[in-house]
Amino acid sequence: MTLTSWRASGVAFLTGALAALAMPPLQWLPLGVLGIVAYVWVWDSAPGPKSALLRGWAWGTGHFAVGSYWIVEAFFVPPAEYGPLGPPIVIGLAALLGFFPAMAAGAAKWVALRWPSMGRRYCRLLLLAIAWAMAEWLRGNVFTGYSWNPLGHVWAFATPLLQGAALFGVYGLGLLTFMILAAPAAGWRASILALVVLGGAGFAGQAAMAPLDAPGGPLVRIVQPNTPQAEKWRPEMRAPQMAKLLEMSRRDGFDKLAAVIWPETAPPFIVEPGSPALEVMAKAAPPGGYLLTGAARGTGNRNDGVWNSLLVIDSAGAIVATYDKVHLVPLGEYIPFHKQLAPVSGFIGRGSFEVGESRVTLDLPRLPSFSPIICYEVIFPAAVTGPGPRPRWLLNVTNDAWFGLSSGPYQHLASARLRAVEEGLPMLRAANTGVSAVIDSYGRVLAAMDMQREGIIDHRIPAARDPTPYARWGNGALVALLALALAFLVASLRFASSEKTRNSKP
Repeated sequence: MTLTSWRASGVAFLTGALAALAMPPLQWLPLGVLGIVAYVWVWDSAPGPKSALLRGWAWGTGHFAVGSYWIVEAFFVPPAEYGPLGPPIVIGLAALLGFFPAMAAGAAKWVALRWPSMGRRYCRLLLLAIAWAMAEWLRGNVFTGYSWNPLGHVWAFATPLLQGAALFGVYGLGLLTFMILAAPAAGWRASILALVVLGGAGFAGQAAMAPLDAPGGPLVRIVQPNTPQAEKWRPEMRAPQMAKLLEMSRRDGFDKLAAVIWPETAPPFIVEPGSPALEVMAKAAPPGGYLLTGAARGTGNRNDGVWNSLLVIDSAGAIVATYDKVHLVPLGEYIPFHKQLAPVSGFIGRGSFEVGESRVTLDLPRLPSFSPIICYEVIFPAAVTGPGPRPRWLLNVTNDAWFGLSSGPYQHLASARLRAVEEGLPMLRAANTGVSAVIDSYGRVLAAMDMQREGIIDHRIPAARDPTPYARWGNGALVALLALALAFLVASLRFASSEKTRNSKP
């Protein structure tokens, strides 16, 4: 509490970095408590909004540097032409993301210094928690958004504690999580209360979940080919890769399936209408069923561009439905104005997908209706279903081979689980190198295949549940929680002010 400004920033950076270890896959929750308590302490001891902002930025930079280190892995996939750019880009990204905890700290300090009766610790803590939740929402939405590792993910090791996301979404869960983890900063009474609340939330979450033996829908097969990213687009590897995908798809039980699911961009080529490759891919579609595959989709006209898509192919080789990815990774798979800039600098046009028109819900014979989600799109709350009638399940196809055995794929899986909880819909996930999984509507992983393993998962599509409050109202549920928290804060401050006035009278 008496550290000089630069030392306080150093402590903030270190504890922010340690707090990232509370996220999947390590889930070291005590470090999450340490990190959030330290964030509160350095904020509380800051003399003004500027110093609070700088300390919050140091905390956030450390936190996101550790939480997003896995991005470096992609730069070193052979031929690794841009390998040296990886570390500075990740550090730069962490510095940018650090401004969101910084904004929360600076804004909360500004309000605390101007709001009478903000002397009570629990009031300051609630104010900072509200600012934190708002900053997390902003991080997930501004400049296309980056909703990676929101604070609510620290409960991924305990599925009952994720059920709050069905009420308020992961950002609302983050507000409540902040209050619980930060409770030691408000004293031992607050810590005991936090433990009681945590136990109650776990009990309520467990009671809310249906038994695991709930009946399922059609039988599907998820294929995890485990193709190394360095080999994926090499021309001489196309035939072996397709042979492997077909062999895995047609293993025992193939004729009992309603669909076979391949990961993102599974075919190692651009799929175009009328391509002879469609006849080959059709062999992976069960009789009367479908092949659901991620693919790079073209129209046959190079000037039209290429889309990162989900294709539904029947056993006759016809593409019966398509979804084109809407939320592309900036600079990773989408370069703004790439078509306009390509004549000036030819290399810019390469590797940039076109943006899809809208999310969709696909309704096909023999399959419950579903909304496809491609890779990165699964990290965004309230943005995983198509317009119109509610789907019965969600399909996430991804290729996390870029990131090796890092923490990234496990954190990606946690996002998929949270979307299932929020929407009350099961999620099937096909990942090239893992983690492929079957997730029920409560976020429970019913079946999974870990990283860098080759194999299949045969499973029935789990049942959906009734729409959750968050599925009905989206971020309106978060707004309601923030309004309730703010109303409680105002009432507490007015009570404290009136009590102080009464005590001051002779």
